[in-house]
Amino acid sequence: MRTVKQVAKASGVSVRALHHYDHIGLLTPDIGENGYRYYGQAEMLRLQHILFYRELGLPLAGPEGHELLAGL
Repeated sequence: MRTVKQVAKASGVSVRALHHYDHIGLLTPDIGENGYRYYGQAEMLRLQHILFYRELGLPLAGPEGHELLAGL
């Protein structure tokens, strides 16, 4: 499991962007007893897909984004 800071550093995505993805329901990490977000392998793979779709200019917010990522 990785912390939000570790994921941000490894992926080149800001901590704020990761929090935003969590807020809109695109990337939902586990929440530890301490309240920290923890990302496992499944979340890292989902983040990779999010970044790929973002690079292609596809919409991520709203129903369109959730449909793109359904089943991941």
